Order: sequence, then C-alpha cells, then structure tokens
Amino acid sequence: MGVYDIIIVGAGPAGLSCALHADGKVLILEKERSPYRKIACAEWVPPDFDAPSVQKTRKMITEYPGGRAVTSFAGKVIDREKWQSELLGRLKCEVHLGEKVLWVRDDVVKTDRGFYRARWIVGADGPLSSVRRSFRGEKERFLPAVNVRLPLLKPMDETLIFFRDEFRGGYGWCFPRGETANVGVGMYGPIMQGLNLLIKVLLTRGLVEDRRLSFSAGLIPLFGLRSRISRNVILVGDAGGFTDPLTGAGIASAWDAGKLAARVANGDLSAEDYDKIIGRTYGGFLRRRYEKRVILEERWKDLKRAVEESWIAFSRA
Repeated sequence: MGVYDIIIVGAGPAGLSCALHADGKVLILEKERSPYRKIACAEWVPPDFDAPSVQKTRKMITEYPGGRAVTSFAGKVIDREKWQSELLGRLKCEVHLGEKVLWVRDDVVKTDRGFYRARWIVGADGPLSSVRRSFRGEKERFLPAVNVRLPLLKPMDETLIFFRDEFRGGYGWCFPRGETANVGVGMYGPIMQGLNLLIKVLLTRGLVEDRRLSFSAGLIPLFGLRSRISRNVILVGDAGGFTDPLTGAGIASAWDAGKLAARVANGDLSAEDYDKIIGRTYGGFLRRRYEKRVILEERWKDLKRAVEESWIAFSRA
C-alpha cells in the first residue's frame, strides 16, 4: 500500500491547483487518460484569472422574452485543453492517469488497481465525485449540459445568452474563442433538441458554420457547497459544489478552492480557518445564487419575469 501526505482525486482545475501548491509526497489519481479533453465548458473566466486568453470579451447580451439586455461584463475565454495539459506537464508529483477511485474510507483510498493511504485526501473528481459519494449517499441534483465547438463566421467580443421556453430550467450560450465559438445549452428535458434549436438560431443569423468540431457533455452541480466532509477529507471544485448554480461558472472558484485545500494539507492553514474562509468567500454568494436558481425554475412559465428576477444581467447579487 502506497503511503502519501496528500492524495488528490481528479486532475481538473481544482486538483491541478491543489497539486501545484501542495508540499510533501503527493499523488494524483485521475480516471481519464487525457483529463483535459472533451470538457463540457464554455471556458469563460474573469479577466484577472491567471490563464492565457484566446478571446477577450467585454459585454454580455441576454436574449429572453422581454427583449435584449446588454450588460458590461468583461472577461476572457481560455483554451482549457491546452491550459490543463500544460499544468499537468508542470507537476512534480506522482500522477496516475487512467486509474479509477472506487471508494474512500478514513485515510484509505481504494482504486481499480489497489489501495493507498494519506494524511489528507482531496476530492477534486467532478460532479459525480467518488470521494463525496463515499461519505454522502444522498441523491444529488444536477443540470445536464452539452457543448459543441463551431467555426465562427463573424468576429465577436460579446458573450450571448439565450433564455427560451425550450431551454427549461437553464439557458443557451454562444461564447467566442477566436475563430471558433463554444455553443451549448444547460437544461432539463430533451437536451439535444435544445442544442439543435440554438444552433439553428445562430445559423439563421449567419454567426456560425454548421460544422461541429467537437462535442462534450457534463453536469452542473445544484446541491450546494459541501467542502470539508470529514477531519481529513476536503472537497473542491464541482465535487464540493463550488460551481455557481445559476450560471454554471466554476473554473476560478475551483482553482481557488484547490489552492486553499493545499494550504490546509501543508499545515499553513487550520481546518477551522479554512472553513471560515470558504464560508465567508463562497457560502453566502452560492446560497444567494441558488435562491436565484429556485426563482428561475419556479417561475419558468412566466419566463420574462423569471429571468428579470434571477439572471445576472439584472442583478449580480
């Protein structure tokens, strides 16, 4: 049985951040052989996020039954595949790709290859986290999402958001990334019908070419913040519910949470202070965003009102 100071499950933004800031003997366990590929993500981050930009954006246009809302909303779109691949290559710790974690119990991690032990275990293994499910058996809520990459026919510096009756409980998006665009929907119901409808709208406007360069699917966590779940286990990123339940954004918060988890494991930050920082930074914000999501879902039949009372173009609280 291998023994480590820290075992990190998952090599997404949260897990990579934790590994890059962690000291001691560290092991990353990642079920995918290429964890940076086929990521269901629009790739948008705040302008000051430390990652190379492929496209800067300066505003957001929200289309909904009430018309169009244009909001100053600076940010940038990154190439997550390239960024995560480069970060993975920078790691000095032990990395096991293609190894699936089956369960975690106390300080023991069981995978499809064997057993490991660690002082600290960090669950960064996404919305369907094996680490979280080892401790919490309750059924979780998610919003399904799909994303395709299409050639962009016109230069854009804005992100487009679409609320339509067909996109039940969510929205569609078109985010420019240079000569291509991330186009997708997060919604309940027949999601491929929703995606095809959105693509048809964009084709009609002459914005994109109907040539799908890539396709990915995923889940947006809606179960709320669940960070430190035992004395030696910390959940970060999607696994810990750090994703904004209204917008689905989560790259920046995942990175931040992974860095904080490393400080705890390194002994630089007490678990109690970690809980306080997480609660102060994310607790209230994510709770308010979840309340906005509840408004959006419960008032969906009056979509104009639902969007105006919940969406960030009208209130960023």
